[in-house]
Amino acid sequence: MTQTDQINSNFFSFGENPFHAIRLRLLADGKIHEHVSAFAELLSDDGHAPRLYGGFVRLSDPKGRDIHIEVGKIPMHVGAFPNRSDASRNSLIGSPIPYQYHVDIRDDQLPVAPEDIVANRGRGYFTNYAAPGLSGTGYSGLGQALSVLYENCWDFGAVLVGTASPFEFAAGVTNGTVGSMVSTDNNDGKQILGRLGFAPAPWIRAGVSGARGPYLFRQLDDDLPAGHEVDDYHQVFAGADLELSYDRAIFTGEYVWNRFEQPFLGNLDLDSWYAEGKVTVLPGWYVAGRYSRMLFDEVDLTAGGVARWDAPLWRREIGIGFKPSKVLLAKLVHQETHIETVPRRVEAFLAAQLAVVF
Repeated sequence: MTQTDQINSNFFSFGENPFHAIRLRLLADGKIHEHVSAFAELLSDDGHAPRLYGGFVRLSDPKGRDIHIEVGKIPMHVGAFPNRSDASRNSLIGSPIPYQYHVDIRDDQLPVAPEDIVANRGRGYFTNYAAPGLSGTGYSGLGQALSVLYENCWDFGAVLVGTASPFEFAAGVTNGTVGSMVSTDNNDGKQILGRLGFAPAPWIRAGVSGARGPYLFRQLDDDLPAGHEVDDYHQVFAGADLELSYDRAIFTGEYVWNRFEQPFLGNLDLDSWYAEGKVTVLPGWYVAGRYSRMLFDEVDLTAGGVARWDAPLWRREIGIGFKPSKVLLAKLVHQETHIETVPRRVEAFLAAQLAVVF
């Protein structure tokens, strides 16, 4: 399908990648009681042993209203892309940049000088503030570099979701943050998150989302300035999403603003967005395209001058799809990613995918 060195920027954590040759998601959804149901999902990527993707209990309103409480390893209830991220609903193969790309922020290390983080621009998952010549502190292998929105691993928590036409709503608490979904709690704080949506007609759906929570490992407490602890530093996210449909066309767009609060560098902000379209051209056939962009704010360097704290990037993915039945979806896409390092890093490749639902 694709060459490994051309799909590096598409990697999730655990070495998983939507462009790997074989990906298998097994799910079970059953009713335990009249108003209680359970959901579990396993993911196997590239032939590796399955891991628990998500698993939760859903408690529904006994009065029949569309109001539910989910408790356990729950989905990400912010933004628009999580609702169509699996292969059978994703018109393309890859993910929008804010939902997958690793920026050079770690949850187990701290950059002490601006040069520590600037030196890691574009390194993504391989970010290391303690590399030779740098002054960062922390650990290696305890945690990882973070995405802005990491949908590929659900988080433990509880959320209230539902609709009150024409509004949609979600509000909850989780162990990790939207960029650092964790299986076990890595600090003493919790994230609060929510989304408010508006769907006044079948052809339009819009929403705003937000989240705030501490993201650093508690083991870093001894490395912080005096009088501070890891729970003082948060990932703060705000976003807006829009979906429009007309005849045989669907347009989706999202804007994301994100801040990583850092003890030695202050606030590290970024902006990201994507626009995606899909048009059915013949029965069962469609064309689709997505453009994603991510930009980073500047930091003041110790030696003078300024630099962006990570390398800006953009990604374009275009493709065609054929759905001969409800259980089959074939796709052919071309993806190109430009990461504005020096020299510029370019990844471009063709890929095909067959998604089978059974």
